[in-house]
Parts: sequence; structure tokens; C-alpha cells
Amino acid sequence: MLQKKSPLFRSLVMGFLMVQSLLSVPAQPQDAAAHAEESSPPAEESSPPAEESSPPAEGLHIILGRDSPNLGGNTFRDAFIAMTLSDTLGVAVGKIVNEVSFSSTAGIALDRAMLTPDVEAAGATIEVETGETQGDVVTVWITITNAGPLPDGIIANLVFNVTKEFTFEEVGNEEHLIPLNNKVTAFTFDGQEISEVFSEAGGVDLAYAPVVFACFFYLH
Repeated sequence: MLQKKSPLFRSLVMGFLMVQSLLSVPAQPQDAAAHAEESSPPAEESSPPAEESSPPAEGLHIILGRDSPNLGGNTFRDAFIAMTLSDTLGVAVGKIVNEVSFSSTAGIALDRAMLTPDVEAAGATIEVETGETQGDVVTVWITITNAGPLPDGIIANLVFNVTKEFTFEEVGNEEHLIPLNNKVTAFTFDGQEISEVFSEAGGVDLAYAPVVFACFFYLH
């Protein structure tokens, strides 16, 4: 009877051992996945947004404007270039010297420089000095001396004459810019030069507007 039970007993023992071996084997696929997740580099962070343009530096800003004379019908008019002051430094300015230069062959000439009524009423004066032409560059010095603080805004107007009879083929009806370079130095009331001075160039935009003919009956 013992011999009949021994095979069954051996089968039960082997089955028990196989179950134990299966339960003791580690779950390798799960461990590999966990290891891959831990070893993988972190996702790249999104790039920060582009920085906004920085505001203008604090200081004394002198800006020349632009104007467009109408050349239609060979009728020339003056170009009025505004000179604008923006004092973000808050310093008491006693004198401003603008060195404006442009090409001598550009077909323009400075006629006069005028203070705005508010600046003139504040006791300021303006002087214009034209230097000798160097090569093809004309330089004009415009000096504004003030008895009191200059207000922000347009402080003067430069009037340029168009001295050349431009043809339509030369100018066309698109922008034909004559640049006006601008270099500025400024001083306090006690004669100290102000270092935080910034300037911007201006220009005369020539545009040739064709002549428009009107009916005689509509004009009367």
C-alpha cells in the first residue's frame, strides 16, 4: 500500500515546489518599466515667453520728426520738422545744442528754426549756425538756451526748403527719404554737461503727387 501512495505523494510534493518557485520569482517586466520611468530624463520645460522690449532709458530725449512736402504740379512747399523734448531724467536743462547734418546734394536747405510759443514765452532763445560743407555733408548747429525749465513736447520747428525741382522719375509716388541726422549735447544751468542725452534722427519724405484737373463748370 505504501508503494501505491508514493507516486501520488511525489507528485504532490513536486507540484507544491513548483508553485512556491513561481511565487518567489520577481515580476521583472514591472520592475523594468519602473526602472525605465525612473531613469528617463524629465520632460523639457516650455521655453519662457520672449521678453518685452525695454522702455526707453531715463534721460533727455531729443527727437526730430518727419514731414512730406507735396511736389505735385511743380509746386514746392516747406517741410516742417518738429523737435520734441522728453525729459524722463527730471534734470534742470540750461542749454541744448543740436548738430543736424544732411547731404548737400539732397535738394533741401534749412530756412529757419523757430521756438514754439510756450517755450518762447518761458524765456528761451534759439540760434542757428551753419558750418562749411564737408565733402557732401552740411552741418547746422541749433542752440536753445532757456531761462527756465523746458516743457516736455515740441520745443522747436525746423523749416526746410525743397531747392531742387524733382521730377516724377526721380521721386515717384513712393517714399523718398532724405535723412536728417541729429547729435545732441545738453548742459545744466551751471554749465555741467548732461551725460544721459539721447537723440533720434528725422527726415524729409519727398512724394510726387500728380496734378488733378477739375472741371471748369464745377469750379464756378
